[in-house]
Amino acid sequence: MNQHLPFFSTLALQDALQLSREMLEHLPVGIALFDPELRVLSINRLAIRMLEFPQELFSGEMPSLEDLLYFNACRGEYGPGDPHEQTRQRMELALKLEAHRFVRQRPDGVVLDVIGAPLPGGGFVSIYTDITERERNATAMRDQALYLSSVLAHLPQGISVFDEQLRLKCWNQKFLEVLDLPPAGVYPDVAFEDLIRYPAERGEFGPGDPEAYVQQRRKGALRFEPHRLERTRPTGRTHLIEGCPMQADGRTVGFVTSYTDITENKAREAALTEKNALLQTLADNLPCGVSIFDKDLHLVLMNDEAIRLLGFTRELVNQCPHFSELARFNAERGEYGAVDVEAFVADLTAKALHPTHHRMERVRPNGVVIDLVGAPIPHGGLVTLYSDVTEQRNAARAIERLAHHDTLTGLANRYALEARLDQLVADARRHDRRLAVLFLDMDNFKGINDSMGHSVGDEFLRVTAQRLRSAVRENDIVARLGGDEFVVVLSDMGEPQHALSAATKLLEKLSQPVTLAGQELSPSTSIGICFFPQDGRDRGSLMQSADIAMYQAKQMGKGTYRCFDPAMMAVATQRAAMERALKEAVALERFEVHYQPLVDCRTRAVLGCEALIRWQHPDGHWIAPLDFIPLAEELGLINQVGKLVLQLACSTLALWHREGFTHLGMSVNLSAVQLRNPLLPEQIAETLQINGLSAAALTLEITESVAMQDPQTSIERLEQIRALGVRLAMDDFGTGYSSLAYLKRLPLNILKLDRSFVQDLESNPNDAAICTATIGLAHHLGLAVVAEGVETEGQHAFLDRLGCDVCQGYLFSRPLPGDALRRWLGGLPGVSTA
Repeated sequence: MNQHLPFFSTLALQDALQLSREMLEHLPVGIALFDPELRVLSINRLAIRMLEFPQELFSGEMPSLEDLLYFNACRGEYGPGDPHEQTRQRMELALKLEAHRFVRQRPDGVVLDVIGAPLPGGGFVSIYTDITERERNATAMRDQALYLSSVLAHLPQGISVFDEQLRLKCWNQKFLEVLDLPPAGVYPDVAFEDLIRYPAERGEFGPGDPEAYVQQRRKGALRFEPHRLERTRPTGRTHLIEGCPMQADGRTVGFVTSYTDITENKAREAALTEKNALLQTLADNLPCGVSIFDKDLHLVLMNDEAIRLLGFTRELVNQCPHFSELARFNAERGEYGAVDVEAFVADLTAKALHPTHHRMERVRPNGVVIDLVGAPIPHGGLVTLYSDVTEQRNAARAIERLAHHDTLTGLANRYALEARLDQLVADARRHDRRLAVLFLDMDNFKGINDSMGHSVGDEFLRVTAQRLRSAVRENDIVARLGGDEFVVVLSDMGEPQHALSAATKLLEKLSQPVTLAGQELSPSTSIGICFFPQDGRDRGSLMQSADIAMYQAKQMGKGTYRCFDPAMMAVATQRAAMERALKEAVALERFEVHYQPLVDCRTRAVLGCEALIRWQHPDGHWIAPLDFIPLAEELGLINQVGKLVLQLACSTLALWHREGFTHLGMSVNLSAVQLRNPLLPEQIAETLQINGLSAAALTLEITESVAMQDPQTSIERLEQIRALGVRLAMDDFGTGYSSLAYLKRLPLNILKLDRSFVQDLESNPNDAAICTATIGLAHHLGLAVVAEGVETEGQHAFLDRLGCDVCQGYLFSRPLPGDALRRWLGGLPGVSTA
């Protein structure tokens, strides 16, 4: 501060005041100038803000220092007491006009560094610096040092820290005890060699020259290499010594070493090793596999035959793992099928803690059948014998399995079903009995198979088969036809209501969640039901009727059952007609594209449109996309339909651009089949080139379920499309079964918030929370958000407050044909085609 005094001494006080009003506001500190009577001449805004004075104090006649002190005293700045007395005491000091510096903490916790000095021409200057953060950091560092000291004092290991010059910087009492060092010889910055000299001179490193040992160890320490070793002192105590270099800014700054007393551990290890060697010798001479666990379920012994049968490794077994570790190892590699690993391991471990005599067969994934015989050990523990009975079991079951059972699920196969159903129909006709045939198809099984792999799909079918078998009577037939199709035949059924009750039970059983590969699935099933004799008098007609009824159940929304009705034959006929009409429409390109605007959520400016396919049947009625797109996928026509929509949408956009609407973009939906097409990127590039459009004008939308059917292929294909410059959007976000791990890998630009979350946004706090979280997630990932289904001003305002980028819905416009959308654009205020 004194370097400024010549400045003030060379100017008249009045001139200094004039300059100060212009300069002080630009200084990074608070400054107040007082005249010789200690009245404020000038004070900058930063000082007023630091001291929390009201601006009104300085709007008229400037206050005196006494006024300011009294103001502070009255609001408790100086603690409890008489404000007049507090003011008098401080004025007494101030009137001495002596230079001073002190730290002051205000009631709100702000800490100020205050510097005061008299001015040569009379008066006084006070400078205020906010050092709150500095003081807080200093306090934190002191606290951290105390915590570190406390931690070191309570550690069971000895700890030492040396700097790069091998000077001792930090240690605890245990360090002195481990090395038997004199307390007087251990102090800050003592050299490494001075400390190591004590055990060297006691002969702990050998009979040679102690100083040679000291220098040898000093030389080794200066290499600052990590090390781990065991050392036994003359006292018989063994310590594990572990050292690690400390790095900072890319260089070594010291070394930390820990000393752990492992004497008792070593003794236990030696005794256990001797005991295990004896047991191992006995076990290796047994003709079968054997394992022994102690009362705490730690593995004591497992011979080579058991290791071979169970698929373990000697390295794993030699670690003497806990029973739960081996169970988890097995569960995680699928030894027990698709299970909740932690729950399964906990249950298995709980049973092992209270073992009983037991015998069971276990079939490993590699097909080996193991006969297990287990028994408790009298003083605690468990012994198990393992015998390979694979050949015996396989020989007994092979013929029956191949001839009559599905190899994946173990259920009756198609051959067995046909034979049994023929027999049941003949018996029912002979004894005037009723039969019910239930045709089951798993909904969305293809999605599970594609997204999670065939092994998970197979396990899903096995779980389904087990649930089917457990849900019906012993004398009922359960068969798998192939794929995800199953048939249940209820023999000697009685009243039809019994079949409906059975179908309801099956739906409930099969809809229970199942966890596969760590992911919980919620399956559903469609069931078709027919009865003998009214719906068919032989096997073929019964299977056909049940199949038609099952298809109707799927059309009803899946996850339900339908009984066969003769009218369904007409529906099946109609479906065939629909297939013919759709094929003709694709061949003749009888589709239209309607366009729904995409609107800037904040400004309501039209940014572009989403292209939506429409099909008018030859008889004149319009068919919804949901009614023909799945059929187009089934018939293998979706690539042609998608290519046509892309071409129509791009040609329309090119027309709008030529008419002056050059700012508009176009969004087009992609199906799962299109995304799997390796020629898709080439088709997109060609379409853009033909229509003279930049890739940035096109956005392609996929749904979560489409992306997750085959995540790796989806990522590769989308990256190829993104490389063209085309923008990518995820449609209906939050309604599928997406994985956030894959979401961050998908090369997306946009997330589309599904209308199901938007429609009750104003009244349903859950929907509001989902919208808030989705928008926040998208923005953190650098993605824009488009909200679908915006129909009210309230929804629009809510989304705007959440920071949503783009809105789409009936509030702005319904989907319109191209010409109508063009007229709609022309009618918007402020829109020009120039």
